[in-house]
Amino acid sequence: MKYLAFLLILLPSFSFHSAKWGANGHRIVAKICYDNLSDKARAAVDEALGDNYLEQVSNWPDYIKSERGWSFASPWHYMTVQPDQTVAQYIDETAKDPQIDHVMEGIDLMIQILRDDQEALNQLQALMDKNKVEHLAGNPKATALAFLIHLIGDIHQPLHVGKNRDQGGNKIEVLYFSERQNLHSIWDSNIIEHEKLSYTEFSAFVEKHTRAKKADWEHDPVIEWARESIELREKIYNTLYDYTDRESGLPSFSWNYQHDFIPLVEERLGAAGYRSAALLNDIFK
Repeated sequence: MKYLAFLLILLPSFSFHSAKWGANGHRIVAKICYDNLSDKARAAVDEALGDNYLEQVSNWPDYIKSERGWSFASPWHYMTVQPDQTVAQYIDETAKDPQIDHVMEGIDLMIQILRDDQEALNQLQALMDKNKVEHLAGNPKATALAFLIHLIGDIHQPLHVGKNRDQGGNKIEVLYFSERQNLHSIWDSNIIEHEKLSYTEFSAFVEKHTRAKKADWEHDPVIEWARESIELREKIYNTLYDYTDRESGLPSFSWNYQHDFIPLVEERLGAAGYRSAALLNDIFK
């Protein structure tokens, strides 16, 4: 409870766009995941998290970025796959480095920890000891759950499988309902927040609209999640100048953009939630 109180104090100090998918985006993924857990998996999650909820801890990996000691985990939130690369080629290249270099390796580490792999736990613990940081709720499995649900959300945000020349859209300035933003922030937060829904309302809408695709999504391998984000990333770039502000020359997004892309946002959040649940159901079967 003291830790959650600390988070509530800390939260206002964060830039609204510092969180990936935005705080509500990650809560939506976690809520859909929790709704679709088996009884056994739900009991295991509840035991690991103690007094915390999965929706609450889903943003913990972003909140701890304010702690210098956790800087080693920053690369776990994204991956940079260039247009002339395949995901498989990128994985092969980064596998040569023993460090955890990107979101897929971060996801794999957390899966192995939740499967009680001692080598994976030792790897994380060594990083934490070296950097003098503590586990969430004093429990390695709580830490792994928080990171896993968060990183699965991140890999489903198309611009988190980005291009390094514009830092996943962070360097691309756009107008969103006449306000200057960057493309990445639109996809992290603005599209979701513009709907003016609570995360529980939004997750209910997403589940209603995407339930028919659940069975198709939940057994796809992690590499397919990244491939999907790259395909959608290119769609985002290819439609960037469909609407342009005459005065500034910047891409101009408003109701047209919201209309065109809110179904895609819902699909990515739904896929992330269902896939997270399927994964945890398998781990805790």
